[in-house]
Amino acid sequence: MNNKIIELLNELNPEFESLYSYIESEITRLNKDTPKVEGKIFSHEDTMLITYADQFSADGKSNFEALNEFLSEDLKGIVNTVHILPFYPWTSDDGFSPIDYKEVDENYGTWENVKNIKFKKMFDCVFNHVSSENPFFKKALSGDEAAQKMFHIFDENEYIDNTFQENIKKIVRPRTLPLFSEYKINNETKYVWTTFSADQIDTNLSNKDMMMYLLESFFLYIDNGATFFRVDAVPFMWKELGTNCSHLKKTHTFVQLLRAIMDELHSNLYLVTESNVPHHENISYWGNGNNEAHIIYNFSLAPLILHGLTFETNKHINKWGSEVFDIHPETTFLNFTSTHDGIGMRGLEGIVPESDVEKLCEIAVANGGKIGKKRSRDGSEKPYELNITWASFLKDKSLTSDVLARKIINSHAIVMFFPGIGAHYAHNFFGSENWQEGFKESGIARRLNRKKLSYPLEMNSFSEKIKNGLLELIQIKNSNELFSPEVAIRMHDVHEKCLCFERFFDEKSVRVYFNLSAKEIEIDNFTLKAYELKIV
Repeated sequence: MNNKIIELLNELNPEFESLYSYIESEITRLNKDTPKVEGKIFSHEDTMLITYADQFSADGKSNFEALNEFLSEDLKGIVNTVHILPFYPWTSDDGFSPIDYKEVDENYGTWENVKNIKFKKMFDCVFNHVSSENPFFKKALSGDEAAQKMFHIFDENEYIDNTFQENIKKIVRPRTLPLFSEYKINNETKYVWTTFSADQIDTNLSNKDMMMYLLESFFLYIDNGATFFRVDAVPFMWKELGTNCSHLKKTHTFVQLLRAIMDELHSNLYLVTESNVPHHENISYWGNGNNEAHIIYNFSLAPLILHGLTFETNKHINKWGSEVFDIHPETTFLNFTSTHDGIGMRGLEGIVPESDVEKLCEIAVANGGKIGKKRSRDGSEKPYELNITWASFLKDKSLTSDVLARKIINSHAIVMFFPGIGAHYAHNFFGSENWQEGFKESGIARRLNRKKLSYPLEMNSFSEKIKNGLLELIQIKNSNELFSPEVAIRMHDVHEKCLCFERFFDEKSVRVYFNLSAKEIEIDNFTLKAYELKIV
């Protein structure tokens, strides 16, 4: 008997101890005839592609088959891991309102297609919420009392109570929409907790039936080849009225439960938490270094790179970089620039002046983007993310095509030279600009960075230049062990307009220089052209 797993189950809910027999049987099954994998956890050769399952379409092939071809042909030997964004049947938010965690959307392919992608894979655990079309929620709406307990559903008298309304005001929100949505159950109006939208029904993790559903899905993902498990929207998972419902102790206990299960398995599996929050809150999901996430999303790095390029200064990224990488050797960051959600902004809180954040927002809007906002504790609305492609944000008519390409390529590449695992969203390889047609058609700002593509790819010369330049730099990173995630970093202030850092181990070291400005600068005994990146 694993006492740690039993202890964590009891902490979440004493009734959960009965789930241990299921967990134990699954661990035994998975470990049968599987030798324990030992060795290095992360490598300099780890590079991740972030993509939708239907990012690529090809005649006569499923989306998964087209994706597999892109990985095997276009990124062969360059990328070894793929994060396939939610590929379950869904009703909204481009997959993040899953109808059933256990199914593959038939429009994309099958579980067999997923398993045939012979790369390390990251699956999404969207355990915070399900679609309003989820079978359990539909049972709840039909009046099934057991199913209703799997969610957070309140009747009108409870909802209008003054104390209840005051408690709602305490809850931290990543959105500005109402926290509760109205649904009819037996012709009676009920109020359902929906953190992100009316179509994304929050799960009740304190309910045994719901916890069983989550655990079954988790083990299913292992069966189907997942190596990395991305826990989506982790800060908001556990709900307790009367608290701010953000980073609650039992949220961390749930993360610890998943980690404890992984630690019992013979295969190397990695837990990844996604939390677009200020840095000091984000890193709490490493726990003590070996009991929660192996990897956390590095939400500060991308906007700090944009800040450095916008204001042509290394001031804030240098200070930040000198403070945040002294971490437990069994943990690391997932470093990235723009993703499917755009560019998160909360990672700048407490690091740069608010006026600088406002300037970044102004540039995003001027370049055709939108600003996603959140409601703060004091009721005010603040920037949550920039909905814009990375290339559109950096677009500058005063630059030649070659200089603009250099600026885009090198700013994307910089994330993989910092300690951590470099992750690159599919559109970052092509220098894609905002998909205004997708936004106008849907009204969804995040669609600006979610255009679907045909395969084989038809790229113009600019996109080819971006792709080839980025792949070349990834190859350089992949071939140098000093860019392993755990290798130490030292920031250098060689010029106010230059980002410079050193990766070093024993007697060996390598330096990265990146000109943050559109003008040549002199560094020691060499010159850096506009936006040039040099590795020495």
